[in-house]
Amino acid sequence: MYADEQELKESRERLNSVSPSFCLAKWMHTTIHLLNGRTHSCYLPPTHKIPLAEVQANPAALHNTSHKKQQRRMMLQGKRPPECSMCWSIEDLSAEHVSDRILRGIDTWTKPYFDQVRQMPWHGDILPSYVEVSFSSLCNFKCSYCSPHVSTRWHEEVKQHGPYMLSSTYQDVKGLANAGLMPIEDESQNPYIEAFWKWWPELYRGLKVFRVTGGEPLLSKNTFKILEWIENNPNPELEFDMNTNFGVPDAIFSRFFDKAKNILEAGRVKRFTVHTSLDTFGAQAEYIRHGLNFQQFDNNVRRYLREIPKGHIAIMCTFNALSVVGYRRFLDWVIELRREFNSQDRQIFLDIPHLTGPAHQSVRILTPDYAETIRELISFMEGQEAPSKFDPLFHKVEIIKLKRIHDWMVAPQKEKDLNNARRDFYLFFSEHDRRRGTNFLSTFPEMEEFWKLCQSLA
Repeated sequence: MYADEQELKESRERLNSVSPSFCLAKWMHTTIHLLNGRTHSCYLPPTHKIPLAEVQANPAALHNTSHKKQQRRMMLQGKRPPECSMCWSIEDLSAEHVSDRILRGIDTWTKPYFDQVRQMPWHGDILPSYVEVSFSSLCNFKCSYCSPHVSTRWHEEVKQHGPYMLSSTYQDVKGLANAGLMPIEDESQNPYIEAFWKWWPELYRGLKVFRVTGGEPLLSKNTFKILEWIENNPNPELEFDMNTNFGVPDAIFSRFFDKAKNILEAGRVKRFTVHTSLDTFGAQAEYIRHGLNFQQFDNNVRRYLREIPKGHIAIMCTFNALSVVGYRRFLDWVIELRREFNSQDRQIFLDIPHLTGPAHQSVRILTPDYAETIRELISFMEGQEAPSKFDPLFHKVEIIKLKRIHDWMVAPQKEKDLNNARRDFYLFFSEHDRRRGTNFLSTFPEMEEFWKLCQSLA
């Protein structure tokens, strides 16, 4: 996750020696949404449907779909797959900007496979080294930028109140179903999960990173089946990662704790990392991630760090329009955790991806004064730059990610698109407040002027 400028330069040169669009993630990484039979490689492209016939003939097609193979072919030919537009938009800002394509080139689960990937035929099957799966959409949160096909709480809301009426219909379950996004509700009757368990013994042996996501993974029985498999089948080369919102009932959380302790204390994996999400601080974070109790979250994070001294944690901040005004308090909280819990055996990571959709929650809708606030945050982080990866301050790659968010935010855009997104911001959060009993202006009083601007457009 951490890298210096020389490593990033070398990554760019190495990848571009194959082609200026070559990205190892398209081969070595996969996220497989088993709940609805969709996949993508790297988080930025949209998911696509996994043809059921391909999977029934070959479970490895959960990753090696015919669609992905065509994207790989384009990359080897130096063509830019349109689905990877986020990286192209970052790289086109200027030569000094670091896209995820470059960052992925130095990961432990991509870099060793460089020669293998560039020499294999584009249509060949490959065992990915980084696999992320979601078994279920069961979730006890309904985050503002999430969706009914990923969270059952979101689905319940839309079933009760209907879709949101913005500049176009938003979160319409019928439309999501027509797009093939709604999950197969019964995990025991899901052919994609069945194919996964057939593939799993072969896949498991060569994995470098395996990650379970959701929904809320701790609410799925298949997550605990994975944990039990690892207990009974040690893989000392594996980095095991798991998402959780740290907000599940205490009985489930304690059961997870017991499994995590057993796996780590017996050395059954190389590394154990919990990934959790927080997009700003306190009540403002609770507003974005509806269902979050910040005090419970903070208590559970600290319990994990105290009781599992070799367990890493990665805090993912999906930086969005509502992150900006409270972000300094969030950064102070991260430093506080790092000062108390960072060690030679365990690190607290910070990842800062930027929210690209829905557009009405992206930082690109904000006014220039918010860009100035982000510049101040960057200056603060630069003044707190860590001299080593074990230091409790901020790391170069974290600062780079916030810088690129700023530059992406201020890049030119069409006025019509901007006004539509701002209008939708007001329409969405007005209805959000009505449905959920929240109050935007009470929670974000610093954003009153921006709120009134969006209201005037609506």
